[in-house]
Amino acid sequence: MAIVTDIRENRGMVEIILEGSAFARMRKSHFDKCPLAAGDDIDEAAWLDRVAAVQFADAYEAALSSLDRSARTAHDLTTALRRRGIVQPAIDTVLARLTENGLIDDARYARRMAELQASKPVGLYAFKRKLRAKGISDDDAQDALAAFDDDQQRAAALQAAQKLCKKYEALPEREARAKLSQALARRGFAWDAIESAVESLFG
Repeated sequence: MAIVTDIRENRGMVEIILEGSAFARMRKSHFDKCPLAAGDDIDEAAWLDRVAAVQFADAYEAALSSLDRSARTAHDLTTALRRRGIVQPAIDTVLARLTENGLIDDARYARRMAELQASKPVGLYAFKRKLRAKGISDDDAQDALAAFDDDQQRAAALQAAQKLCKKYEALPEREARAKLSQALARRGFAWDAIESAVESLFG
């Protein structure tokens, strides 16, 4: 149980403060169906469940609209729904329903992302960072990373190196090699792939 110490309204959104700390933020239309006032003593979990029941239909519709525009991970949808003031229990229910219906699948998303990225000069480590940014779990990422084998990475590093080397062609070879290697490392390539690409151009 906790005491509501403040209710703040701004631009159609309501923020609930419990004992001096931000607790929840939502649309006023949702808040009006589960109203609170300063001084109320509430069971946080029970109140959030009431709000979630009110929000579910709107949250599910918002998630479907987002998926109509492009594929999304569970992490992406969670972030988008939080911005709309959807409480976590409602988000959890929406994600469970979408997963059950096959509308979101992080493993499938990661594999598709890998297929698209594997044809580009992208380093393995850079791709891993992209997966992490999308909230893809290590288990789901592992399967997708199969597309980034040694041969693919050597070819991708060479492709990137061919574009980058023009920047260093006026430099002495030793300096050009070092700068090209550093540039490829920043693009997420492993040392073996970098070495192969540099040797192909300068060997």
